[in-house]
Amino acid sequence: MSSAQERRNRQNIFTLIGALLGSLGSVLVVVLISIRPDPTSRAEIDWHVVHNDTPNPVLLVDPVFAESDGDWWANRADYSPGQNPEWYIGLITPTNGYVAIHQFTNGVSPEVAEVLDDVSASPVVINNLTWTRYDRSALESPGNYRNVYEITLPQGGILIVSGTADESEFELVASLALESVKVQGTGKG
Repeated sequence: MSSAQERRNRQNIFTLIGALLGSLGSVLVVVLISIRPDPTSRAEIDWHVVHNDTPNPVLLVDPVFAESDGDWWANRADYSPGQNPEWYIGLITPTNGYVAIHQFTNGVSPEVAEVLDDVSASPVVINNLTWTRYDRSALESPGNYRNVYEITLPQGGILIVSGTADESEFELVASLALESVKVQGTGKG
């Protein structure tokens, strides 16, 4: 190989290394100046506002937590009309657990019913009312349906409380949800 060819080969290697270092430097600059969301921020939704905008809000649960209950907040709240209308609130607990409220006014949706088919039910009493409890924690992938509590509401419809939180948080949500329906004017319970 001639000295000119050796010089060109070395130059190609140096050019390649320089381009690689330049590319890595560019990526580093982009990463350093990129605006990233604050990991401690949370996308809170005021479920009371969404509740008041639903059809017939007086028939739908709207739990109110006391200051002594801790810092509860919602990451989702919506009303889905259709064949199985559903009022849904997704709550983050003070211990960072998750509790969802599903209220169906015309039977449970097929998606939720399917989740309840894979385990047996047992009774649980909360504030002198018997709920049906589905413990899915032994399943390989229970997701946000690790525990599910279900009750038929006095005014009709079905209330389901599901999630990953501990039992005391489930019982608190269940109690407050039922109490909110009574307070809003059904007078039954």
